[in-house]
Amino acid sequence: MLLIDWLSEAWTRARGVRVLDGGLDGGPLAERTVLAETHDPVRLARMRQLTTVGRFTGDVCRCLGGPTLALYDADDTLLGSATLHGHGSVSWERSRFADDIEVDEPEALTLFLAECGVTGLLVDLLGPLVTTLGYDEPPDGPQFRPAGAPAVLADRQVPEVLRDELVDVAGSDAARLPDARVRRLAERLAGAEPDPVARAGALLNWLGRLPYPTEALWGEGVLVRRLLAALPDADIVTATASGTPVMVLGAVNWAAHQPDDRVVATAVARMMLR
Repeated sequence: MLLIDWLSEAWTRARGVRVLDGGLDGGPLAERTVLAETHDPVRLARMRQLTTVGRFTGDVCRCLGGPTLALYDADDTLLGSATLHGHGSVSWERSRFADDIEVDEPEALTLFLAECGVTGLLVDLLGPLVTTLGYDEPPDGPQFRPAGAPAVLADRQVPEVLRDELVDVAGSDAARLPDARVRRLAERLAGAEPDPVARAGALLNWLGRLPYPTEALWGEGVLVRRLLAALPDADIVTATASGTPVMVLGAVNWAAHQPDDRVVATAVARMMLR
């Protein structure tokens, strides 16, 4: 039987899907933590579309993948399973077919799983968003912002009220500023912009413009996320929902470092899938 025929048969019989923790090395499916579960026909149809429509590669990803999707029939009998591999690669019954699918809607799949209740997946959107918006770090440039470069601060649209405080702080050092200094920066920003949603938007705009991955994840990005920590999550979500694509990138960066990244998934979905 070909994989495409197996998928048609399995999904025709499917009445439930469980998203399980772990990949190919996660142990018996019945013993795994259930991250999300649905028996809703509309959601099942959407899950089927997002995980089976795409290009068959004729090969398999070399990583172990995760999480795992498990299909069940009306009697709760396991029909088969698939592992997710990075951005948009789905491997159904790998040991049997060894033929991964690069799905047609990888962003929609990630956001749909977040909508279903799965955490920790928004990080998969970072790389594609960065490339689309052109914020990959240059191969021949410094990985961190050098000290004494006011033009770089302006280019990154660092809030103007903070620039004189940060111009002599290199990007690598910005990640290690003492808590007291970060609090003073947050207070200074709040004094210049009392609206917390506007402050969140300015910080997300800054975070989204940082070169990826070094500065955005480990350099100045650490400082921006620490400044965002002074704001309620609700204000960050509100800023995301009404923001620009760069702010959405900043929001995904922020969310990928939170215990629960679903907090911005709905707002991000409105921006990315409209």
